[in-house]
Amino acid sequence: MRLFLLEPEVAGGLGNHTIFDKKKSPVEVVFLNYEFSGWLGDELLETNPCFIVTEALASTLLKSGLSGLRFETVEITVNEEFKDFHPDTILPNFKRLIPLGNVLVDGNNFSKWSGHDFSLSQKSNLIATLKALEVLRKHLINYCDITVLEEILD
Repeated sequence: MRLFLLEPEVAGGLGNHTIFDKKKSPVEVVFLNYEFSGWLGDELLETNPCFIVTEALASTLLKSGLSGLRFETVEITVNEEFKDFHPDTILPNFKRLIPLGNVLVDGNNFSKWSGHDFSLSQKSNLIATLKALEVLRKHLINYCDITVLEEILD
């Protein structure tokens, strides 16, 4: 079995309106404010430990029947750098993608996978099945680094 470690484009970071639950370990993002500083156009983006997708990609993922994901609202803001370098860019609407599965990753290998199409590694990396990757590739993910993971068999 193969899974894929996805490292999406980072087009910004956690904005000032992001809310954390500091009682959890590791600290959990309760509400995400994604603040753009640039954007190369991909529809899957990250700022550790969070992921966002365009509403168009979210719709495709929902219709696909893939497991291990849910969506939440996200507040999108832009910083001064974005305004300076992309004055005419109109950002699409985004949703926060929350992977529900989990998987233990060690180098280019994995174990203890929950069986979901979308999972989160112990280092908050996005992990996807081939089926999920094929759906993602119907949209723009040109700047997403993809690493093949092999299952460790006992």
